Amino acid sequence: YGDRLIRLEGRGGACHVGQCHQCLTEDAALYRCEECFCTCLYCATCTVKAHAHMPLHWIKRWNGSSFERIELRDLGLRVQLLHAAGEECQNRHEDQERNFVILHTNGIHHVHVDFCTCEERGGRKRDGSKLDRPTQLLDMRLFPATAHALHTAATFTALDDFHMKTNIGNICATKYYQSLVHATDGAGIGAPPDRRTQWQVMVRAWRCLMMLKRRGALHDVRSVDELPDGELAARCPACPHLGINTDDRSARLFLSCDACFRLSNRANKSTDESDPSVLAGLAYGVREKDYQDFANGSQPSTCSNFDAVGLANQKGGKHLRSTGITGVFCQRHEFWQPNSHARLHKGEKYFTTDYLVISVMRHFLWLQVLVIAYDIACQWSKNLRARLCRILSRFAIAARAGTFVGQVLPNTVFVVPKFHLAAHKQSCQSSFNLTFTPGVGLTDGEASERAWSGVNPVAASMKEMGPGSARDTMEDRCAFWNWRKHCGIGKLLTGRMTQAIADGKEQCDVFTEFSQSVRDVGATDLAKWTQQIENWEKTHEGANPYEPIESTTTVASVRLKAALADNAALNGSTSLDGGVALYAEATAVANLFINGLKLEAERCIQGAPLIQETVQCDNDLWWQNARYRAEVQSTAPDLFGAIPPSDQAIEVGEDWRPEDESQYFPSDLPPDARRTIRPFLVEVEVDIRLAAMTKDLEALKGHLRLRSCLNRFKKDNITGQHANTRARAAQNTVQALIDDAGDRYSRSREAYMALVGLNECGVLEAEANSLITAKEFTASQKGIASGETRHKLPWIWRTGVSGKDSLTDDLRLEWFKARARARRHYEEVVLLSEEMNRILAFCDWEASRWLQRATARGDDDADLREGLRAAALKMAATYQAQKAAF
Repeated sequence: YGDRLIRLEGRGGACHVGQCHQCLTEDAALYRCEECFCTCLYCATCTVKAHAHMPLHWIKRWNGSSFERIELRDLGLRVQLLHAAGEECQNRHEDQERNFVILHTNGIHHVHVDFCTCEERGGRKRDGSKLDRPTQLLDMRLFPATAHALHTAATFTALDDFHMKTNIGNICATKYYQSLVHATDGAGIGAPPDRRTQWQVMVRAWRCLMMLKRRGALHDVRSVDELPDGELAARCPACPHLGINTDDRSARLFLSCDACFRLSNRANKSTDESDPSVLAGLAYGVREKDYQDFANGSQPSTCSNFDAVGLANQKGGKHLRSTGITGVFCQRHEFWQPNSHARLHKGEKYFTTDYLVISVMRHFLWLQVLVIAYDIACQWSKNLRARLCRILSRFAIAARAGTFVGQVLPNTVFVVPKFHLAAHKQSCQSSFNLTFTPGVGLTDGEASERAWSGVNPVAASMKEMGPGSARDTMEDRCAFWNWRKHCGIGKLLTGRMTQAIADGKEQCDVFTEFSQSVRDVGATDLAKWTQQIENWEKTHEGANPYEPIESTTTVASVRLKAALADNAALNGSTSLDGGVALYAEATAVANLFINGLKLEAERCIQGAPLIQETVQCDNDLWWQNARYRAEVQSTAPDLFGAIPPSDQAIEVGEDWRPEDESQYFPSDLPPDARRTIRPFLVEVEVDIRLAAMTKDLEALKGHLRLRSCLNRFKKDNITGQHANTRARAAQNTVQALIDDAGDRYSRSREAYMALVGLNECGVLEAEANSLITAKEFTASQKGIASGETRHKLPWIWRTGVSGKDSLTDDLRLEWFKARARARRHYEEVVLLSEEMNRILAFCDWEASRWLQRATARGDDDADLREGLRAAALKMAATYQAQKAAF
């Protein structure tokens, strides 16, 4: 292979011929074309004649020792516009350009171009004036760089090639132009003229024209300025569109909202006035002026475990025109909705999402049911109605906002995407869970994350663009993404249907067997559970059945228990339900131990290795301990007396450490000394320690979820040293909280075990068992327990301790979840069936609309009428073929 390859560096077999392959002229065969499917040598005359229709091929000339590249212009080839090959315009010398530059897929060429000025071939208009240069170039499939002082053009083939490669291969215009330069002169000896700026202008104009062409705007009798907002956006064929693919007003629309902070834009010299967007508001973006005029505030998040607003601000906004983009998507099919994205100026603000949702809903105000997924839906939805009602009438969306609030918002369901849900509080995980929401099928709500993947690869180039260029690039990426989704939606839904039927059968079998097993045991009343869940799904009133029952032992409950004991003692009682003996100082002892817990935590933090030790801090902590010792001596003298004298007074010295200080709890005493104090003190500490363990476990689980979310957010969104440093600081803060919660739990656990003993310690039983699942319970009732059915969760994710009541609560919760999983699979099959029917109806509608466009414009130019008709019939046939394939 190598020998045959290197052989072609010479003349190959042609060196033995010595004559032109075409005219057989002797000693003139010096030229060979690199592009043609032939290695024969030709003379200059035959080479020019053969390339009359191929003026952009590269020619090599044999100089006696090797081949060197030359252009066809140097051999005398002249390109005559609007005439057949070889035919000359009678006025060819009136308008010509010898150094005309054409950009093609194989490089940058110099071409001798003769413009037509004769009337016979259309070089002149009916009034006798010359047909302008740009029009003549366009008729020859050459795209002009400018309308005046025209010296550069690009072939339609090159622009189409770039358009495909930039969307598939994520190649920016600059890199593609550099590849053309390298293809022209790879050695850097004779660099072609710099046409990078002209190339970028042509690329941007080509993108906009292609969107106008493919969405039917060129067939419309209206001008581009008269088109309504969102007219050029490709709609999701599976979503409900009234009068197009559905007449059912009760159909559900699924939307997903999210922000992407990779798509920032640097503040450069360009402005909206010097670099405006060509397609502003006509496709997927909003009209920038209306969006800028819209003003509203945002609210601080009260969900302590997940704050997208706070995380977004880590990216900062210094030297940036925008810090990212917020978008609204089709939640089930991942389409960009019309008028669905806008740039962020400083973090993820509520008013941006409010504006986009109203902008998108202008096309769906007839809906009765709407489902919106948002990673901070728990906060964003709280005062949405109030924010929308405050929109002033002077804003463009005021009327649509009022309609949305009155007709759609009352039936709107807010959910959190499944991946993001784990980072939220327990109440959010049950109230905004897609699995627990009726009517949503197997929707995961993460459509936004997939849609961003189609735009993120060009984030680096978009960051350096002007505002208009960045928005037009975004429009082009959205259009290409939607068309790819449209072409693959048939295969997508077919795969989902197959999977949903198979998984749904398994989930229904599991739920049926689980229900029968519970009924056989008789642990609960299934009819009561069914009534409870059905009532909640209809009204959402009362306690959420999907929320686990939390432990009733809390610090507040211990205080209340002590206060009741005090009150009962004053009334002469001798006992109180709950097992705590009555003493008049019960509240004082409970408060004493609670303060001791706080001081114990402060002591351990002060003694941590990473904390900078100072004399002042040691002195402050010593005085706190001294005051606490005095309080113990006055409130519980028997406890203070049981402490060894050597521990009752400690002076601050070089060897004194905070962690060595005793907090005077009954658990600190040896078992023999503990028997000398009142049992009441031991019982109060047991209750306090159990409450502290419950609180610390919940805090630990919340911090672990937040750490997972922060790690994923940093990996997907944070770039640059400054932003990474700030994100790392946030991760370190969360890790410190995790360590602190774990230490506090361990200390309380050790004290609790010392007080109640190993045989009586329910904590050990809780740590040894995992949460019983539906499959595990069913298998145990049948006497089988395979490895796959015994999936166990880490013990920290189980609240409370085990026992009959806990087992019943776990079974009830797992039965609710098993029922929800089975019903969601059934709903998925129903939703997919409806969506498939809507897709077929949508293809019919699109085909019929293109057939109407075939004759919509009445133009005097017969050639133009034919082109309009051909383009319309082609698109109609495409949609009909897609319907047949779906």
